[in-house]
Amino acid sequence: MKRELKILPKIGINEVSLSMTSSDLKNVLGELEKKTVKGNEFFQYQDDYIFHFIDDVLVSISVNKPEIIFLNNQNIDLINESKHFLFKENPYFIDGCYLFPQYNMSIYGLDFPDDGIQLTIYSDNRKYIYEKDIKLGSQFRSTENQLKTLKYKISPYQSVGLLKFGMQPIEVKNIWGMPLKTSKNTKKGITIENWKNSQAIYNEKGQLIQIALNCKEDVLIDNKLLSKFGSKLDSLKNEEYFINRNYKIYFKFGIALDNLGNISSNDFIYVFSEGMIPYWKDIYRPII
Repeated sequence: MKRELKILPKIGINEVSLSMTSSDLKNVLGELEKKTVKGNEFFQYQDDYIFHFIDDVLVSISVNKPEIIFLNNQNIDLINESKHFLFKENPYFIDGCYLFPQYNMSIYGLDFPDDGIQLTIYSDNRKYIYEKDIKLGSQFRSTENQLKTLKYKISPYQSVGLLKFGMQPIEVKNIWGMPLKTSKNTKKGITIENWKNSQAIYNEKGQLIQIALNCKEDVLIDNKLLSKFGSKLDSLKNEEYFINRNYKIYFKFGIALDNLGNISSNDFIYVFSEGMIPYWKDIYRPII
């Protein structure tokens, strides 16, 4: 199968068409390595292509590490021109995957191509599988515009901008996109996800319990820029605070400020849920 990928929406890729039988595919590509996954039949070809059959009918074609595709009479460079492509097509973003229902196509990993991209074309009778969570997603244009103008207004112990405590990771990703790094501490039962200027922490149930925001972001209390003034903010001047290590903590607002509140653009603001109050009160606590 050629490396140039000609996408035929809802039909197939290059010379391989959905609805082919395994014999049809063998006649086109030759003998394939067969794999069985969870009772369904998958065929692998040259490590890069995976063909999924149900009752000997091809229902999806997946390609690993695609770089350039030909779609709608245009060559699209997925590595270097993905933003233009995404803005034009306005796909849904769901848990790290861009979904193009108009083409029966999904592309996973497009935001971090060095970690690997996988493109899949699927048949109409598999739409209910691939598109079942589409209502949970956001479309690319709204997410991009949202991120450019996103302001983080703190509602103590409830929410920070569009982020609400108790959210699941997929809901946070639909706002912030895929994290740059994810780490888990099974002993403490937490998961930490990091973006360029932010961090999210989840408990063992996958619920959002804490958010960290770099002071380059617009973080507000009472519509005033906390990220600019820190503890000098009028709303904080007469409020009781608690010192723990290098943090000045205001439990009324559920926030902890780096550098004892004398924050700069390199510092962070930590906004936490009620469940994290004992953590921030514990002067002997280990660092998360």
